[in-house]
Amino acid sequence: MTPIVNGLEEQYSDQVAFISYNARDAADGEAAFRSLNLPGHPSFVLFTAAGDEAYRAQGIIDEAVLQQQIDAALAG
Repeated sequence: MTPIVNGLEEQYSDQVAFISYNARDAADGEAAFRSLNLPGHPSFVLFTAAGDEAYRAQGIIDEAVLQQQIDAALAG
């Protein structure tokens, strides 16, 4: 998933802030996964600019699906 996410991050770099966490990272990852109630890797959560959750998924997601969800979140 990393190459897909990196490609989307490059494509949307002027519109979207991408933040990634590793659940095994005791410093930030564990806390982030707990606070967002994420069950495991990979998990994706998209938020609108207002901070509202727009999309949530777990597992391997097709790049086109992620792109579609990002576009929908940007459209409002």
